[in-house]
Amino acid sequence: MNIKFHHVVFFVIILLLTAAIALNRDGRLLGMTLGGRNSGETQTEWTAADGSRLISTEELAKDVLGFGGNVPLHIYMREGHVVRVEALDNYETPPFFTQVARDILPAWNGLTADEALKKEVAAVSGATISSRAVIENFRRGMEYARGTVAARESGLPGPRTLAAFATALCGLLLPFFIKSAKYRFIQLLANTAVLGFWSGSFLSLSLLTNIAANGVKTWSAALALPLIFAAFIMPFLGKKGHYCSWMCPLGSLQELLNRLPVPKINIPASAVKWLEYLREAVWLAMMMLMWLGVGFGLMDYELFSAFLFRRAAPLVLALAAVFFALSLVTPRPYCRFLCPTGTLIRFAQGDCTCGAAAPRALKLFLAASFVIAPLWIVAGAFV
Repeated sequence: MNIKFHHVVFFVIILLLTAAIALNRDGRLLGMTLGGRNSGETQTEWTAADGSRLISTEELAKDVLGFGGNVPLHIYMREGHVVRVEALDNYETPPFFTQVARDILPAWNGLTADEALKKEVAAVSGATISSRAVIENFRRGMEYARGTVAARESGLPGPRTLAAFATALCGLLLPFFIKSAKYRFIQLLANTAVLGFWSGSFLSLSLLTNIAANGVKTWSAALALPLIFAAFIMPFLGKKGHYCSWMCPLGSLQELLNRLPVPKINIPASAVKWLEYLREAVWLAMMMLMWLGVGFGLMDYELFSAFLFRRAAPLVLALAAVFFALSLVTPRPYCRFLCPTGTLIRFAQGDCTCGAAAPRALKLFLAASFVIAPLWIVAGAFV
């Protein structure tokens, strides 16, 4: 098979698979609702069972996105005062959103709409995107409650977003002009510190699914564009692996750890081969589960969320500690032997081991996906 055609075929397969999973999870593609899921107008106000005035922000703030998508609220009011605020089902990372709900939602209890709109509520550290989405949902609800038009905030990027965007652009462009080991070291540090620990900006299955479902409507989503370009478009320009090598904060941290003066180990080639099969099998299992409409929560257990360590799940932190320790003695173990997002990127550029054991099933699955995924999407548009 011609290599370029092979690349295009695999890229289209991954594109369709991601679209099908986004449609299956959220019922939307690029912000457009398809099929019967949530396609009608959602009621904005009604009387709750306890007699309270209940305001839903599902329609009022349908353009407001958190990390995983919309974060609608139900706001209960009695005699002009907020009684309580409840978060509806969403796809935010549970450990992060639990803290957001606990710290933010009760902040407005007992206030009138005017008082609530004047109250400054701080975002939860480590869960800024989810926090801002919740706060904006509530603001829209209060504007509705007092009968005024909810003004749309400009949402201009802050210093953190600008620094992350600058770091991403440096990783995307400068390696072609600066051939220096010292520069690479600086870029790896910047990726780890700015894209990783400071801003939490990285590609993940969760982020890619969110963008496929909702499109790019926020600065946090726009920040992903240079990362997506590096991961999926640069390979067509002959630069395979550019994102993983030059921009991924998790890969950067592992490489920095491997540079420390610690005795290294050599993994036998046969073991490396089977560990690569394991990586592809894990990715395949995750994609199958999500395609079948279950297992979406597995996306939250990629190790990228360990950068947001104050809100990361204990299991993620434990796995991160194991792989960071392994990074001291062998290069990028998570990237090479487990990373589902990295596996998706490799498949999108036509790179997979496809050796003896798992490959036949893998090829059959991908071939079937190429046919079934677009049919799934088309069917979803009319069902």
